[in-house]
Amino acid sequence: MDALRTLLGRAPGSWLAVMTRAQLTGLCAALRELLGTRPEDPGAEECRAVLAELEALLAVPGGPVSAEAPPAGAGPVVPLPVPDRPHTAPGMPVLGTPSAGVPVPGPPASGTAPPAPPAGLLSRTTQSAAWVHGNAPAVDPELSSLAGELVNSADAVDYLGPVQLPAGADTPALWRWFHLTLLRLPAAQVPKWRERAERLAVADPVGARWIEWRALDREQVLMPGLPRYGMAGVRLAVRGGVAPWVLDVAGIEDAVPEGDDRSPVRAWAVLAGWVAALAELDDHVHHCVESLTHRGTLSLADPVHRRAYQQELAQRLGRLAARRSQDSAAELQAALAVDEALCSVVHLPPAAPGSWWAEVAETSQRAVLEVRRRARADGADVAVEVLAPSYREARRRTGGNDIPLDAGGRKGQILAGLRLWARIDGRELPGRVVYRG
Repeated sequence: MDALRTLLGRAPGSWLAVMTRAQLTGLCAALRELLGTRPEDPGAEECRAVLAELEALLAVPGGPVSAEAPPAGAGPVVPLPVPDRPHTAPGMPVLGTPSAGVPVPGPPASGTAPPAPPAGLLSRTTQSAAWVHGNAPAVDPELSSLAGELVNSADAVDYLGPVQLPAGADTPALWRWFHLTLLRLPAAQVPKWRERAERLAVADPVGARWIEWRALDREQVLMPGLPRYGMAGVRLAVRGGVAPWVLDVAGIEDAVPEGDDRSPVRAWAVLAGWVAALAELDDHVHHCVESLTHRGTLSLADPVHRRAYQQELAQRLGRLAARRSQDSAAELQAALAVDEALCSVVHLPPAAPGSWWAEVAETSQRAVLEVRRRARADGADVAVEVLAPSYREARRRTGGNDIPLDAGGRKGQILAGLRLWARIDGRELPGRVVYRG
């Protein structure tokens, strides 16, 4: 403990001391919360003793430093750019540009900007290497502390399994990670964390800019902006944009229903735009589309995997659009393929039930059930089922190529439904799931 006490006393002159203090502060807050929920735990007495020791250590003089004034020797604040990428398919724009609905750091607000980045910005795939080699970007200590509390909180432990703070993230990148992580938690758990983030000094909303994606049933904020760093927020709005490539492959001019046109294709066009754009933003999202990876998952942080996924999604939307109002059974099979592509984008472990991501999957599955209803009304011999919540029951309806995980949920629990079970004209189409092994 003597070495730790000495290190903490070096703040604010030592960046390592500042970060250590921030992490310990988050750990203390998490321990207090856990003790409040489990006061009779067999380890409660020892936990209180640990908490007392940590609080005594944090009483050592030396507070946090401002994110705008990093200590000597620390690297400059480097915005996290989206690297240039080629088109993913003919007519498909480069996702990551403002027209595609992906937030790109804009010009910094006057008088509040962090130091200008040098030429040749680091891409998101080299941020961790920069941290290892000592060129760590400056991180707002209050935000770092709050993020530390989140990963150690009962909310994260119960629903997300072991979560780590992103290595080498600067303030905008950590802010983005924090809010994207909230999309994986049950909706009831999100407001308290978002409200605390909004109270941070670095979250001053003056000069806020928004990138708006088309909303389906309600408007909502996905990721608040960070005006001090020129970072736009993302929200769903009634008149928000839909990626042009989605409209093209879906064969529609807009995702707003016209007259009595209630086709689920319009909902899928909106969902596809959300998922494809978030794949650009979230380094921790994967896909497990069976036609692209027969076993396991592939990280969408890899540009090659991301382009392959977006091409597959575009092709499936195109096939669905081509079968609209022609053959009910064929349209249902194409709808099941689109639903599989959307529901096969998951985190590890998958987002919790009741989360924003879970709501996306449920919205897609409801659209499939609507296509099934129409097909039956047309006299087609079809059936669709959402798989049971336990793997013991669900595996009777799967093809066996399911994905077991050792984190998230309870043993034997279905963590994500990747593909619905269906029967079309007497032919069975097996479902597919991610489950806790």
